Amino acid sequence: MDQSNAFSFPLTITRPELMVDGNDRQLRRLLYDVTALAARIEQMRAEFAKRLEVSKPQYNILLHLAQHQGQTGRTVAQVAEALRVTGAHVTKETRLLIDQGLMVKHPNPEDGRSVLLMISPEAGRRITELSAVLRRVNDNLFATLSAEAFAQMSQHVHDTLNDAERTLRNLPFYLDNTTD
Repeated sequence: MDQSNAFSFPLTITRPELMVDGNDRQLRRLLYDVTALAARIEQMRAEFAKRLEVSKPQYNILLHLAQHQGQTGRTVAQVAEALRVTGAHVTKETRLLIDQGLMVKHPNPEDGRSVLLMISPEAGRRITELSAVLRRVNDNLFATLSAEAFAQMSQHVHDTLNDAERTLRNLPFYLDNTTD
């Protein structure tokens, strides 16, 4: 085979901190792995949502509320911010969850313009039943991590997600300005 026409993959990074031996192979592997991991986690969450008889977005909202509602509930804005979605998205899914009897809302005594959301007793029962499965899945999903590695990974993923959101906002600029 004639090697003179072989394609030479260009570097996709310039930061030396991300290069190993002068190339970006480790970064490319990380991106492929993260993409595959996210897909597998989404598959698992889809199965969990089915068990609760809700959609994946509704599952996310219910589990967030179950963990964080406390005695008073959470506002739509708080849920949206925590899940990194829009308030309109949370409002739409909330209506469906209320119709299914899985969520309740009541006026926010501190702000008459908003409501507080809480899971219903039925949603609590379903989540409690699912919790044994979640424990087994999560224990297995993160089986190779030490406490220190888990803490570092959690922080790095959080920081990288913030970087990703900033990068996504700038993506049109990057796409329109392709020169280095």
